[in-house]
Order: sequence, then C-alpha cells, then structure tokens
Amino acid sequence: MKKLLLLISLLGIASCATKKEVIYIFPGDAPEGTYLFKELVLQKGDILDIKVSSINPEATAIFQQGTNQFQNQQLDMLKLQDYLVEADGAINFPILGTVPVDGMSTSALADLLQSKLEAYVKAPSVKVRLLNYKVSVLGEVKNPGTFTFLEEQITLPQVIGTAGDLTINGDRTQIALVRKAGDDLKTYSIDLTQGDLINPEYFYLQQNDVVYIRPNTAKVKTSGLIGNVSTLTSVLSLILSLTILLTR
Repeated sequence: MKKLLLLISLLGIASCATKKEVIYIFPGDAPEGTYLFKELVLQKGDILDIKVSSINPEATAIFQQGTNQFQNQQLDMLKLQDYLVEADGAINFPILGTVPVDGMSTSALADLLQSKLEAYVKAPSVKVRLLNYKVSVLGEVKNPGTFTFLEEQITLPQVIGTAGDLTINGDRTQIALVRKAGDDLKTYSIDLTQGDLINPEYFYLQQNDVVYIRPNTAKVKTSGLIGNVSTLTSVLSLILSLTILLTR
C-alpha cells in the first residue's frame, strides 16, 4: 500500500513543469548584444514590387506593371503583375531586359536599376519591395501556418507572437530554425530559456525561414500506449480506492 501511494506521488510530481522550463529570457535577463538589421538577400522565387518615378510620369509609365488597375484587389492578384526572380536568379525588366538580382538586397537592386535607367529617364527614382516575404511556424504553437509580411524587418519574437505563442506542450529548449542559404539549408537550435530568443544571428528572420516547435516530453508521453501522466494517476488512484474498500 505504501509503495502504491509513493508511486502516485512521484507521478504527480513528474507531471509538473518547472517555472524555469516555460519562462523566456529577454533583454535585462541576458547579456546585451548588438541587434543590427541585416538586409534581406533576394532569392530565386521572390516576387518584387518595383516602382519607378521621375519628374516626367509619362516616361516611367511602362515600368508600372499593374499597380493602378490592381490596387483595390487582393494581394495575390497584385503579385501576379510584378517581377518574379526566375530560376536563373534574374528578373525581366522593361527596356533593360534580363537583370541578375540573386544575392542582392532590395536597396542594392534599387540603386542598380536607378543607375541603368538614367540613360532612358531623367532623374529616375526606384523603390523595391519584397512582396512574398513569408515565414512558416510549425508544431506546438496555437496557430501554426505560413505567414506573409510586407515589412522586411520581422523578428523571431514577432513571428512567434503572430503564431499565437507556444502552447504549454511546446519544448522551449530545442526550437529548430531552418534557413535557406543559397541552394543549401542551414539549421539552428534555439533555447528560449537561455536567451536565444534575442540572439543577434537570427533575431531578425529571413524570407522562407521555417520555425519548428518540438513537443516536450510530457506531450510525447500522451501519444504512447500508457497515455498521459494525469490519466495514469487517475487509474492508480481508483485502484487504491478500491483496494481500501475491499480490505475493510
């Protein structure tokens, strides 16, 4: 009987998560670092919104692909009218033809196009924006999915917040970040309980990043044959109660 009571007590303790396992470490709790924003590098498959303006609007009308006629429709329709970075890492731009852009930042591409257009347009001004900047969040979060952003400075805390934060079953010590680097994939392991949430190397996310939240040990156990700890504890408590009644 004493052994059964001891087993139930141990199972109850094992089912409890410590405060240290669920608390994130933010600035003030961890050493401060330098969080300089690194401009996004354009990749194959990116869709770009490129706007060209000058003192003579008629001279730049040819470069405004679908901007006015689609401005009141959905973003997906607008994307189809803008510039796709093809498999060869280039875009097809009016008058200029094929322009290699793979590996460039949006600001560098704007400067390049502006310099090339000076031969055709007086005092051109070019603005480049990435339209399909998306990040996928999978696993133990409240709202997993792929999220698209129009701004180019999205942080890891913002993306986790967009996904509704981790559930209580999410493993905060082994979050996987998968990032495309050229034609290769690079994987980071992030521990939110050790200040990795503010690590300068991946504080700012890049387009097409994938964040995967693994289930913690308690969650994995619930999918096993025995079931979760609370269910097992209830069964053992029932057995104990019946044993007490039968031995009276």
